[in-house]
Amino acid sequence: MSSQTNVLTFALFLLFSAKYSKSVNFTCPQNPIVGGTGTFPPDSAARFQFPINYHCKIQFKIQDGFVVRLTFSSKATAADSIIVSNVLGSSYAYNQGSGTFFAPATAATVSIDTSTATSEFWFSYDYQNLALFEQNPTLPTGTPLNLNLQPTQTYTLESPTNDNVVINVALVDQIGKTDIVIKLIYVYDGPNVNSRFVGNLYDYVNSPTLMKSSGNSTTLVNYYGPTSNSYALANDFKSLSSFEEYTFVAFSKNVTVPKNFKVKGIPFTSSAFTFLCTQSSMVYLTDLNFGANGHKVDVQTLTPSDNQITYLTYLATDAVQNSMPQMIPAKLFSMVTLGPELSLTLSSTADNWLTPYNGRKGSIFSSSLWTPEATSGYNHTFVSTNVMTFTFNIKKAIIHQAGEQMHVQVGLPGFKPSSLTFTNSVSDQSRLANGTYLMIEYIGDSTSSSSIVTFEMANANGEQGTSYLPSKSTSSSIQSTTKSGLKNTFGIASGISLLIALFLNC
Repeated sequence: MSSQTNVLTFALFLLFSAKYSKSVNFTCPQNPIVGGTGTFPPDSAARFQFPINYHCKIQFKIQDGFVVRLTFSSKATAADSIIVSNVLGSSYAYNQGSGTFFAPATAATVSIDTSTATSEFWFSYDYQNLALFEQNPTLPTGTPLNLNLQPTQTYTLESPTNDNVVINVALVDQIGKTDIVIKLIYVYDGPNVNSRFVGNLYDYVNSPTLMKSSGNSTTLVNYYGPTSNSYALANDFKSLSSFEEYTFVAFSKNVTVPKNFKVKGIPFTSSAFTFLCTQSSMVYLTDLNFGANGHKVDVQTLTPSDNQITYLTYLATDAVQNSMPQMIPAKLFSMVTLGPELSLTLSSTADNWLTPYNGRKGSIFSSSLWTPEATSGYNHTFVSTNVMTFTFNIKKAIIHQAGEQMHVQVGLPGFKPSSLTFTNSVSDQSRLANGTYLMIEYIGDSTSSSSIVTFEMANANGEQGTSYLPSKSTSSSIQSTTKSGLKNTFGIASGISLLIALFLNC
């Protein structure tokens, strides 16, 4: 019986030896792999147990325009490892389970090291021609890019002014944080994937030194598939050079920039923010606080890379809270701040936007002023339970299309409303009137038309708001009638005041 056992044991040893001596080739390649597909160990389809004290570095040469897909399957002890290193020297271990790594041009190394004979490894490689990837239309700087990037597609960000490109990334509703998933997005320094690989996007935007393109473009690729709830925004380098800090913020419904956010402690520092509201093209500034050392905020169109226009300015010496909330008819806009202690809140909704209150000031804009290709029309009706003194100034109304008009109406219960209408372009048309509601409306949808109206509101109790002398205009028409038989109350006096104000100011 013992003799039979020995024979069986010897047979199993021979079988095991034959399997690993004939079926598996652990010979470490002496020359770099330069193309095609294959596996290691060669001609294998599953992982194998590697011998003790095994050390091998398998090198890959990768030409521009190619990427090597490496697929790993491992079951290693703590003492053994399989590690891949890319052309930049960044290393990634695949010691347990399955995983995939894309190695960009121009080189990569897979290192297998054991000090036991119990670990199992296997990997495959596949050289992929990136010329087969779809090239998306080039995006100019100042254009947000949703980082829901599709595999097998490339995305290029380019400066129209031939400046260097700087990329900032914003995780939606997570101000100041970066999604780890964007490590899966690769960055190429140039107009396509034939350009030099410079790292993954996470490391690129979080570098302690400012990263910028060497030329006027940067290309992004997501080889892996998983996507991020983030946006990227490229800017011209020169457009950011005047700021101590620049921050890109993306939000869906509301966001608060806290006091001293990312401040370097330097008084009078000029910082810039670009905000992207992903769910609305109408945003409201609902709170703004300067702190002890705050000084000024400018609200501007689009991004620093664009020809920006400042439409709103707030000073620390102003009664800023009397201007809250303030509408901003754009999903993409910027703020430039002077002073380190500012805090602010933005929201895609503001239930009190149309609610008058004593001392309130504000502005109304056509969306076409803030966003290219946006339309000019709007309607805002402010309604109060009390009689208010409304002062409004049509600072500018540019009417490009026949049939469009600028229309303002003030009224109160028991009276037919008084209206002011312009059918031609006008500027600096100021009026003062009492009523319980103020309607400001631009009727039209031309992208070339636009209007700006400022307003002030005060309780109609003798504390009237500022009165403006109007400019004469022949392009307006006024209609006002009163209803007789009403009781002699304050409402009647207010109604008369409304009519007199409108007529005298024409």
